[in-house]
Parts: sequence; C-alpha cells; structure tokens
Amino acid sequence: MKKTILLAGLTMASLSTFAQGFIDFSWFAAGQPAGTGITVGSPSNPASQQPGWYLAGDYSVEAYMAAGASQTEGSLSAVASTRTTFFGTTTTAAGGPTVNGEGYFGLGLANTGLPVGTGTIQVRAWYDPNHNTTYESALAAGLNTGKSAILNIPLADNTGTPSSLDTVGMQAFSASGASITPEPSTFALAGLGAAAALIFRRRK
Repeated sequence: MKKTILLAGLTMASLSTFAQGFIDFSWFAAGQPAGTGITVGSPSNPASQQPGWYLAGDYSVEAYMAAGASQTEGSLSAVASTRTTFFGTTTTAAGGPTVNGEGYFGLGLANTGLPVGTGTIQVRAWYDPNHNTTYESALAAGLNTGKSAILNIPLADNTGTPSSLDTVGMQAFSASGASITPEPSTFALAGLGAAAALIFRRRK
C-alpha cells in the first residue's frame, strides 16, 4: 500500500515537472492607440507594398521561444505549433486593424512543448504568400521580415489560463526587406548623366 502511494506521488511529481506549457498566441494591440498594428517597413520587398500598410494573410507569424526568463535571442527556437497568418488576405492600402483586423493575428491556444513556468518569447513575421517558407529563408532572400522585442511570458498547464502577447505587453513592429540594388543599366545612365554635367560645367 505504502509503495503504491509512493509510486503515485512520484508519478504526479514527474508529470508536474514535465508538464507542457501553453500560451495564447494572439495579439490585438490591447490597451494601445486605435490603429496600432504590425506594418510594412522601409525599404519594402516586395516593392509593390508600401511602408505603413498593415500585414495581412500573405505574411506568416511564429513564436521563437526558450525555457526560462530573459534568454538570449540566439537561444530561441521556432515553435511550430504557433505558426499562423495575419488576418485578412493580401496586404494592401485598404486594410487595417479597424477595417478587417489586418495587422493582428489570433491563433489561440498553443502547446509550446516547453515546461510550465516562465519562458522567453519573440514574435517573428515574414512575407510568405504561399505559406511554404521560413523566417530564415525570407530573411536570406531579402523579403520583408520583422521581429518583436524579446519578452518573458508565463507558460500555463492545460488547466490554467494561458497568457497572450497582449498580456505581456508586446508592442507593434514592422517588417522590411533588403534594399533593391539598381540594375547595371541604371548605374550606366547615372554615370552618363554625371559625365554630361561635368562637360557642360567645363564649357561654361
């Protein structure tokens, strides 16, 4: 009998120790000024999207996390269960938080696979119209990417109330791309223009 009670106690302690932590992977800019949302930055790649437009469903967003508080950015790993998209369909000038929810995301409950307790989180977003790439590949391609500040977030078990990104006070950020390098012909035209200006000045 005593052995049974001891084994049951050890089992419960083990489950508690290794219980997986949940979060609410959602952000609605709660408590922030109306119109606050995650936007396109400058420069933008694709160039067809303008700085200030709110990210829509052609962008993916995912949590990068580690167990423990205040971990370094290099120690964070992508949490596949949190990957989702922004509200809306395609990023345009017409969308926004007060129009159709663009600039926000709301996956809801997600199992992070990390232990219950405090975790470190960073939210990363990237241009991903076919939803088949990663943040790292978009960054390498020079496409629009962005990331939040690094935050601490409580990880609840499946009986607790999970924290969202609003709970921990995440602020809006923007997603921008690499500068677009001009074609060689553009450089040639610029060089000819400069040469012509020099000749004209000498003649005067």
